[in-house]
Amino acid sequence: MKDVNGREIPPSPYEKNATMRLLGYQYSVPIFWGDDVVEAEIEQIKEARPYSFTLSAASDIFMLGYIHGKRAERAMRKKMAQ
Repeated sequence: MKDVNGREIPPSPYEKNATMRLLGYQYSVPIFWGDDVVEAEIEQIKEARPYSFTLSAASDIFMLGYIHGKRAERAMRKKMAQ
């Protein structure tokens, strides 16, 4: 695909592999960006890692952890229901 100036647009990272496709389907705004506590903690990590930090990677990793936490919670509830 090309942009309005005829330059190739790089492929979306959310089309790269199964994990990234999963993350691309998530609506992370209220979970990651809309929580003042999370925002403050992310800012602390950013200050501690000034040369190896991107907000986009932090958002993806945070959401992946959130997904795994939800899966673990559901598995535990299912196990207790049996």
